[in-house]
Amino acid sequence: MKKISLIIVLCAMLASCKKDSSGIAPVDPTAPFFSIYQAPVKGYVGDVMPFYDNNTFHLFFLADWRDNAPQYHPWYKFTTTDLLTYTDKGIMIGYGRADQEDYTLGTGSVIKAGNNYYGYYTGHNYLFLNTARPQEGIMYATSTDLNSWTKKSGFLIIPPSGYDFNNFRDPNIFFNDATQEYWMVVGARKNNVGELVYYTTKDMAAPNWVFQGTFYGPNKYDMLECPDVFKLGNYWYLVFSDTNMENATHYRIAASPSGPWITPANELLDGRYFYAAKTTFDGKNRYLFGWVPTKSGFSDVGAKEFAGNMSSHLLVQNSDGTLSVSVPATVESAVAKVGTITATNKDATVTLSGSNYQISSSNGTGAAYFGNISGTCIIKGSVTFSQLPSGFGFLFGSDGTANNTFKLGFTNGNLQSDNVISGAANTDASIPYKLTAGQEYPFKIVIENSIATIYVNSQAALTTRIYALQKKAWGIYATNGSATFKNLSFYQK
Repeated sequence: MKKISLIIVLCAMLASCKKDSSGIAPVDPTAPFFSIYQAPVKGYVGDVMPFYDNNTFHLFFLADWRDNAPQYHPWYKFTTTDLLTYTDKGIMIGYGRADQEDYTLGTGSVIKAGNNYYGYYTGHNYLFLNTARPQEGIMYATSTDLNSWTKKSGFLIIPPSGYDFNNFRDPNIFFNDATQEYWMVVGARKNNVGELVYYTTKDMAAPNWVFQGTFYGPNKYDMLECPDVFKLGNYWYLVFSDTNMENATHYRIAASPSGPWITPANELLDGRYFYAAKTTFDGKNRYLFGWVPTKSGFSDVGAKEFAGNMSSHLLVQNSDGTLSVSVPATVESAVAKVGTITATNKDATVTLSGSNYQISSSNGTGAAYFGNISGTCIIKGSVTFSQLPSGFGFLFGSDGTANNTFKLGFTNGNLQSDNVISGAANTDASIPYKLTAGQEYPFKIVIENSIATIYVNSQAALTTRIYALQKKAWGIYATNGSATFKNLSFYQK
C-alpha cells in the first residue's frame, strides 16, 4: 500500500473505453507523474467513478499504462478522506478472457443496496467487432467491503434492438425515491446519434432490468459518455460528457428524473481539459471528479491525448437550481503560506497602487510580470473594468513578452486558455462566460505542476495544461482596453 500526497491531481490515463494507440509515451521527469505501481511502470488514471462511504472517498478508476497490451482498463482504486492524501488500494475488477465481453473494461458506477455493494461496469471486447456479438455490454460485480469484488457470472445486458452494437457503455445507477426503483442510465447510439437510455429494477440482489427507452436524447452528440444522475434539494441533475462538440462535461436540470431536462445558460462544468467527470456526495458537499488530458510528447505544442491527471471541483447549488463550480475547501486551506508579489517588469500602461494594478492599453497589449511559478500555489484577487477590453487575464510560461506566452483569461465573451506563439494564439480550452462592466469578479487560480485551474466568482472553472508553467514568470495583461486587478495575492503550499 502506497500513500500519495497531492493537492489536485493524480496520475493520468486513457478515457472513455477507447484504446490509446499512441504507443508508449516517453516519461518526462518534469511531468506530474508518480509511480503507483512498481517502477519503471508508470500508472495513468482515466475515467473516475467516485463513491463515498463510511467517511471515505472511494475513487475507482480505469487504469492504463499506454503499453499497447491487448487488454486494458481494469478497475483500480484510490481512497482519501480529505482530497489531499490518497492511498493506492490496487486492482478491484480485472480483465475477462478473450471470449468474454469484458476482455477489456470500461466505465460504470458503484451503489450500495442492503449490505452489499454493486459495481456495474462496461464490458468491452474489440475482438467482437463486426461479429454477431456486441462490442460493448453491461456487467457487474459485488462486494461486501468495497475492496474484494466478485463478478456476476452469466450476467450481461447487450444493446437493445435497433441500437449500435459497438457503443453501449458507462452504466450509472441511482435510486428513484418517487418510484421506489433503481434506475440504470446507459450511453447508447441509435440512427447515428448518441442518446442515453435507461432500465429499471426493484431488486438489486436479483436484478431483472427492464428496458424503458430513451432517458435523454438531445439529437446533437455522437455519444453521451459517463452519465451521472443525482438529486440535490428539490432538483435532479444529469451530468454527461460529449465526444464531438465541446468534448467537455455538461449538466442538465429537471424536477424529476423523468425530465424534461433543461439546459442551463452556462451548461459546461469546465472545458475540454476536464473530461468524463462524475460526482459523489459526502453528506455535506457534492464533488466533481474528472481528468485533465496530457499533450503528446509532454509538449505544449502537442495534441490533446486520451490521458490526463485527476482533478476535483466542489459543486454548489444556487437558489435557482443552477450549479456553480468552486475550489474544494481542503485544497485551498492546504495552500496557505503567504508568498510575495513583486512586479519584475511592467510597461508604461500599468499603474500600481498598493496591491492593485490597473492596465490601460487602448491599442495593443499592456502587461506586468511577476516572479516565477514554483511548485503548488494559488493566485487570488479580483478584476473589474469600466468598458470591456477585447481580452484580459493572466500570463504563464512567459518569456517576458506577450508574443510567446500562455493566456488564461477572458476573450470575446469566453473564459479561455490560449497558447501564444510568435503572436498567434491557439486556443486550448474555452467556455462561454459573459462579463458585465462595473462588476467585480473574484478569481482563484490553483496551480500544481503543469496544471492550472482558474475559478471565477465561485461560479465557473476552466482547467488547462501548460508544460512551461513551472520556473517561468507569470503576469497580468489587458488588450485594447483597461482592466484593474485588485488585491493580488499569492499563496504556496
